[in-house]
Amino acid sequence: MKRLAILFLCIILTGCQAITFSVDGLLSAPNVADEQSAIYQALIESAGRSITLEYPRNGDYRSAFVLYDIDGDRAEETLAFYSVSSVNESNVKISVLDSGADGRWRSMYEVAGAGSSVDKVMFSGRDLIVGYSSQDYEDNAVRMYRYSEGMLEPIYEDTYSVLEKADLDGCGTEETLVVKRSGVGIGVDVLKPSESEVYGHYFTEIPLGTGTIAGYGFSQLDGVNALYIDFALESYGILTEIIYLDDGIVAPISQNGLLYMTQRPTGYLSRDYDGDGIIEIPLLQPFTGYETANWGEAEYLTGLYCYNAADMSLELKANAYLSLDGGYGFTIPNRWMNVVTVAKDRGTGEITFYKYDPSVEKISDMTPLISFASADSQASAAYDSAGYTEISETDLRTYYVKIIAGEDEPLVLTMDEIRDNFHIIE
Repeated sequence: MKRLAILFLCIILTGCQAITFSVDGLLSAPNVADEQSAIYQALIESAGRSITLEYPRNGDYRSAFVLYDIDGDRAEETLAFYSVSSVNESNVKISVLDSGADGRWRSMYEVAGAGSSVDKVMFSGRDLIVGYSSQDYEDNAVRMYRYSEGMLEPIYEDTYSVLEKADLDGCGTEETLVVKRSGVGIGVDVLKPSESEVYGHYFTEIPLGTGTIAGYGFSQLDGVNALYIDFALESYGILTEIIYLDDGIVAPISQNGLLYMTQRPTGYLSRDYDGDGIIEIPLLQPFTGYETANWGEAEYLTGLYCYNAADMSLELKANAYLSLDGGYGFTIPNRWMNVVTVAKDRGTGEITFYKYDPSVEKISDMTPLISFASADSQASAAYDSAGYTEISETDLRTYYVKIIAGEDEPLVLTMDEIRDNFHIIE
């Protein structure tokens, strides 16, 4: 059981599991700035032994020294994250340092953390939120601290897979969001700040089955910032849930009986596939001509769905072909639906769209329309000489298209149409 202690309010939470992260490569003290060097010396004097600075791996605060006004005196204190080499002490330590009238930094308070490294540091008002990870435990641990009467007191503690801050109800103030795996799927905690400094606390469990959180992201939904969570089942595939606040936690996918409509193969995560800033849920069906093919032998048309809050339904936004290994997607024009199919070269990864002809047994013998390819920069000359045109690029790949059909073919696309429908998968 976990303990929630917010001021004098105690709420019992259920135990759970979460994904573990570790910190790679810590920076050394000589790399800090002049003021940080003075803070570092004060930290050394307080610890009385050799220390290793611990740098948060994720989030907005990536320094081992974080300056923040945690006591409301309008002057910044320093929160220092470090560890010591000891058989009996493996957890990160947090030291609160303040500068006196003489300008010297002094350690005022020290507390042991809940893990061997720091995953993330955040703030809610003046309260400090620290996410910890450890190689010895599967769970990540989160602690929320309040600095009162010269001490950092934990007012909330739990485990997590997702630890974020976001305005989930459009009120203009960010809530703290804690998502963790539980026996039935995932548990969701939302801590909402208030003027009284007593947090509103919302909790729900979502029955997704046993598995792990595969990914997440934030997107606008009906005027609020919603969290999309992809959950990888131990049995097969991925499910998606959406979380936001409206007089409590709303999980519209499961609450409206749509959960298993979102099931699809592993790898097809919810994300902004078409670059418009809105997350889509990808759902698959066999491409024209592959209706009777076995899994692994077929190519798939991906429907990009958004949740419609007004109708409480999943609404088709567009159809696309997604090349996950190629890192791109292509929105299928309406005039192509059910009359165009696709084939992939398993050797090169190139895909070619064909005019579908049910009287022709092999797709490769049908009329080709356009081909797409992606490759590193060293292959550019080969594609240029083969009649391909570069349409996009990233740091790692260049993307090419070749228009094969003549202008008299009604299904052929212009280069402008191709560019408009082509999207890099971030």
